[in-house]
Amino acid sequence: MEPFSDDRDLLTPTHLYLLGAGVSFPEHLTLQSLEILSTCNRICSNLPQSELDALPENLRAKCVSLWPLYQENRNRSENYGDVAQAVLDAVAAEPPVAWMTPGHPLIFDSVSQTLLESGRARGLNVRVVPGISCLDTILAEIGYDPAGGLLVYEATSLVMGGLPLMPAMGTLILQPSAFGSDLTHYSTEWTPDLAPLRDHLLQFFEAKHRCAFVRSYSQFSGPAQVHWRELGDLTSISFNAVAGSTLFLPPAAVDRKSAFDEGQATGTQGSAPYPVG
Repeated sequence: MEPFSDDRDLLTPTHLYLLGAGVSFPEHLTLQSLEILSTCNRICSNLPQSELDALPENLRAKCVSLWPLYQENRNRSENYGDVAQAVLDAVAAEPPVAWMTPGHPLIFDSVSQTLLESGRARGLNVRVVPGISCLDTILAEIGYDPAGGLLVYEATSLVMGGLPLMPAMGTLILQPSAFGSDLTHYSTEWTPDLAPLRDHLLQFFEAKHRCAFVRSYSQFSGPAQVHWRELGDLTSISFNAVAGSTLFLPPAAVDRKSAFDEGQATGTQGSAPYPVG
């Protein structure tokens, strides 16, 4: 009997698990994930082999690191396509297979999205197994409770799409280190030009608004790092501070009652860019 099975699993065996490895590997692996990994014939991962070697021998022997498929300075979507195809080939050869990827498998992971869509289109039973994501660890590092609102964007998509922000809510902007590029930059110190991102954010926040580049603790990359800057000074940040980080903008100071009253007077209460009351 498969672990943690539901009615669908009893009728159709799982062919492919999309499994989150957490942010700090392997200590963030859940008991559910470890049990599932033990039932798989093959574990494909985008983690380097040096990190997979931290697993117990019974799991390590089943691991295949697809890290070498991520070719430097190549279009990211092409790399992702090659990795997804390698996983699907493994599923065809020896199911069940686990695709083990950092964080949560469906939070900013193009390979997992491709596998979910392509796998189900091929008639495979694909099951998503949640993991600890960077959203969880970053909120812990900065001590922010999202009860008052939290917006999450990808840096390049935010600017290219001209997407609006709501200053009264906290905002997380993921992947600032890849801003403005569709190429893979894992091995080289490629520094993005953050000026267009800064200029977009200045449409909603004051230049003196303080924001932070946050990188969570992990067993392999080291202690957490939080680098605060005024928004107007965003481009002065160093490569080491931006690499692997997420940009956090805390809520701006807003008079919520005035915004509520203004909305009532104009009959557009919903126009206030944050919860009221």
